[in-house]
Amino acid sequence: MYSKIAFKNVKKSFKDYTIYFFTLMLAVCIFYTFNSIESQKAMSELTSSGESYVEILSKVISYVSVFIAFILGSLILYANNFLVKKRNKELGIYMTLGMSKNKISKILILETIIVGILSLISGLILGLIFSQGLSILVVKLFGLKMSTYSFVISGKAMIKTVLYFGIMF
Repeated sequence: MYSKIAFKNVKKSFKDYTIYFFTLMLAVCIFYTFNSIESQKAMSELTSSGESYVEILSKVISYVSVFIAFILGSLILYANNFLVKKRNKELGIYMTLGMSKNKISKILILETIIVGILSLISGLILGLIFSQGLSILVVKLFGLKMSTYSFVISGKAMIKTVLYFGIMF
């Protein structure tokens, strides 16, 4: 019953959730892209060439990803508060009809989870695409010659992204 209400509310409030969805999707995309760069073919080419700055670059990327995680967490909190304030009248009607605050919060949590899962999946797909572009950019930036290009999906970065997103959510 609550899931039906949550799905209907997400559809009805699509305009409000669109900004939230795209922001979360973009954040997941950036987070995955930064974390997957270590697995890319370009980084393995740099490592094989014996460059010492690859290790430094990997550490910097790890620190940047933690920074992005904090920004993403604060963004989720802000967006949730914004959406609740924007829907005050609707929540008031639910309370007038006799729904308890506990049940209303269940509906809001389900709505947030629905949008979160959709943005996580979309962000990972977009991140896969952008990580390949970033790999090509790194090759050009460092002037490397890559004999073959291969599409790389970083399982480690995907797990890290899903884990951090789950913790923040």
